[in-house]
This record gives sequence, structure tokens and C-alpha cells, in this order.
Amino acid sequence: MDIRKLAIVAGFAAGAALTFAPLASADSLSGVIDSEIAGENSAFQLEALLAGVPSSDYSLVDGFDVIKAADIAKDAPSSGTPSILDYELFGVKPFTAGVASDPGSYNVFNGAETKFDDAYNVLLYAAENHNLLIPAADLFGNHISDALAGGTDASAFEYFWNFAIGDLSGFFQTDLSALDITPATATALFDLFGTAI
Repeated sequence: MDIRKLAIVAGFAAGAALTFAPLASADSLSGVIDSEIAGENSAFQLEALLAGVPSSDYSLVDGFDVIKAADIAKDAPSSGTPSILDYELFGVKPFTAGVASDPGSYNVFNGAETKFDDAYNVLLYAAENHNLLIPAADLFGNHISDALAGGTDASAFEYFWNFAIGDLSGFFQTDLSALDITPATATALFDLFGTAI
């Protein structure tokens, strides 16, 4: 097992759990999720401002700021010449990374921020509920059923973490898979939380 990877993930996990544990309840992480979505919306709004995209070109859809369909071609096109917003959302080679057909705040860092938020939510729920697997309702990204298919908190965390690293690899167009965690590392992390709580 790579001790450095475990130390990085454990440090992230412990800091996050200690910082945000008072925000969570054993029943629901809705307040945490609302804060995470608000953070993604704020990042998106700043990127839109820097790209010269007027606020009239996007609106809230299920809580997320999303470019309106009529404005996608000029604000975040998927072909031709990438826009500034394409570069901000999807990275150094937006079309190679894959521009979304409905670009919005959930695409910050090519979607990695949403996956990291969901990984954090898995960890926080497990810390608050003695290693129980998080319910789907306490996650907000995509691929939720795939992440929960492993049946354990460690496997769900591993799935979201590694997916986020893949999204960042696409954003920077470089292989960041050295930051992936293995099933053994994820299990060791959650075993640590189970014995520490």
C-alpha cells in the first residue's frame, strides 16, 4: 500500500470531517449538499464573468447554473473554436476533454469538483453514521448507482475519487492516475474511521 496516498487521502478526510461534521445530520446531508452546489455555482459565475458571458445567458436548473440552450453555441460551443468559458470549464483542450451538451456549474474542472464533493459526502456520511453506506439521496452528481454498486462506503469513495482524478486528467490533458486510490487504500481509510469513531 502506498503510505503517501493513504496519508493524503486521510488528511483530506480527517480535515473535512472535523471541519464540516457539525453541518451534517445522521439523517441527511442536504445542508452540506446545498453548500457544495452553491460553491459550484459561485465558481461557475466567476468563470462566466471572466469569460464575458452575461448572467442572462444562464439560469438555475435543478439548483445548478446552466447555460441556456439558445446561448450554448456562442458561450460554450462543442465544435469550431472553443470559447473562453469552454477553456475555463473543460480545460486546456476542451473538445478533447469533451464539452457537455448542457454546460453548467456541475462542469467546473471538467466535472471533477462534483465528483470530489460526492466523495467527500460518502466520507462524511460514513464518519457520522459509523461506516454506513451513504443513501443515493445524499449524493448529487452523476454515476451515483455505479458508485453505490460496490455496496460499501470505501468502494463508493474510491469510485468518486478516481472518477474525479480522471476528470482532472481530462482538464489538464495529462495522466494524473498516480493520484488514484486502490480498493485496499480506500478500505484502510474507512477502517481507520470505523475504529477511531
